[in-house]
Amino acid sequence: MHNKRRTTLLMLLLIGLGVLLARSIWLEVFQQGWLKEKADKRQVREVVVPPYRGMILDRHGDPLAVSSPVKGVSCDPKRIMAHRDDLISNYDSTHRETVQGRSAETKFLEFEESLRALAGELRLSKDALLEKLRKSRTKRFIYLARQLEPEISERILSLDIMTVKSDQEYRRFYPASEMFAHVVGFTNIDGRGTEGVERFMDEKLAGQSGKERVVRDGKGRLIEKVEQLEKMLPGQDIQLSLDRRIQYVAYKELKKQVARLKAKAGSVVVLNPHTGEILAMANMPGFNPNNRRELKAWNYRNRAVADAVEPGSTFKPLAVAAALDAKVIQPNSLINTSPGYIKFGSYRVRDHADLGTMSLAKILARSSNVGASKVAMKMSPRQYWMFLNRLGLGQVPGSGFKNEAQGRLTHYKNWAPVDHASLGYGYGVSVSLLQMAKAYTVFATGGVLKPVSILKRDTQPQGQRVLSVRDANAVLGMMESVVHKRGTGVLAKVAGYRIAGKTGTANKLIDKRYRKDKLVTSFIGVGPVTQPRLVVAVMIDEPKLGASGSEAAAPLFSKVMNQALRVIDAAPDKALPLAKANVAARPGASL
Repeated sequence: MHNKRRTTLLMLLLIGLGVLLARSIWLEVFQQGWLKEKADKRQVREVVVPPYRGMILDRHGDPLAVSSPVKGVSCDPKRIMAHRDDLISNYDSTHRETVQGRSAETKFLEFEESLRALAGELRLSKDALLEKLRKSRTKRFIYLARQLEPEISERILSLDIMTVKSDQEYRRFYPASEMFAHVVGFTNIDGRGTEGVERFMDEKLAGQSGKERVVRDGKGRLIEKVEQLEKMLPGQDIQLSLDRRIQYVAYKELKKQVARLKAKAGSVVVLNPHTGEILAMANMPGFNPNNRRELKAWNYRNRAVADAVEPGSTFKPLAVAAALDAKVIQPNSLINTSPGYIKFGSYRVRDHADLGTMSLAKILARSSNVGASKVAMKMSPRQYWMFLNRLGLGQVPGSGFKNEAQGRLTHYKNWAPVDHASLGYGYGVSVSLLQMAKAYTVFATGGVLKPVSILKRDTQPQGQRVLSVRDANAVLGMMESVVHKRGTGVLAKVAGYRIAGKTGTANKLIDKRYRKDKLVTSFIGVGPVTQPRLVVAVMIDEPKLGASGSEAAAPLFSKVMNQALRVIDAAPDKALPLAKANVAARPGASL
């Protein structure tokens, strides 16, 4: 009986081994492809390799935007919540049995402790984390956090929670913070540009994602990289025309002036008139692009390019230039402004007093609305409109920004006499500060208008002549009288340099009514007069203190122009005849 039983057991053991051997041969030989396919589906993944976003640099190569490596942590909420439900079910059904209950309880408590630790790393409560997982329990993928520091990601992965994994990301960092914020812009959580240079140069900065085939374990952790499917191409670096030193001056002085005047907003633009490069562009109120909680549309609006307003008296030099170009007046012409107003039906264009007969220079220096209107009306509407159109008014400046204001320049066929007259002193037209700064460059280049750009240029672009050298120099000389003793822009003077420019004060049109208590003040000027190197345009919106361009904008212009000229090492003005100096300066000087 013992031998028979032993033989039976041996036969059963041999049969079992044979079945296992046959099964292993079947799986190894005949089912190998099928098993590999199943394993690959569970372990082999194609992952996207994010590209390194290109840097944004100033004209001297200083970084304004860089990317730093961070991690995105994700999970499969469906599997996590199903696993937790199983642990709870096992614990509830076995907690009365000592041995099994202790094991189920231990597993459940360990998992709960891991979730509590995970919530802590994510700066959440455990309840908030569970609520997030519950809301997404039908999904197979969610992000638990984006742009985490690598060390936090490592601590999360060390918790060994099923399906929790991390992927490579990049976070944008702006070393200059607020100073360049409106120009450089910022990216969203996915690394795509949403404002400023980050937006309009996004395609070049972003690069191209790659793809890799990798092996992950059952918990989603990376084991090895198998092969590269598509090569990752990093983004290109972009060099701007901005000069970090001049930008700092513009931003610092603008911030102080807006705060001192308790103004609603303000902007500064500094141009190299010979190359069209924007050397500085600052706006207030400001924002910190590194702090996303401050990213509100009111703060990050680039007003220098996006806001179009009626410019007021800064428009008067353009009216004089247009009249000279149309040959309806001469530089030595006199204009009778008596009795201090012009009547158009029920509407009057008026000066603050009867200024009598004045030269063109005095019209600009005393900022006579009547004089500017009479100058404008000496031209036909078509002549005046054509000149303004050649200056680029009513058209986007083309500097590169996506949100450039086109402004408004009504076609001359639609002008009534009062529209024609009011265009002489900057009403009935809307322009951005950048458009006005660009228009003023013709007085610094001897009448040649260059296209403006926020990107650095290695060579001077081809310009368009819109004004003769003689007429451009004549208007420049007239504008120099604005900053003399009896001019409205005396506070725009810069020690050691001859400056030419024009003040502007305009009432804001709100609900079809001009508000005397809502002003836009400005000053735009050129320096040095004998060898022009810079055009600076400043604007203060709704100053509570300082009710004109003379009081609010001219002092700001003086500070910015003064420091900017010293930054570029511009020589103090020599006693050169103005016409000869500007003819020599026309090719431009590099900065």
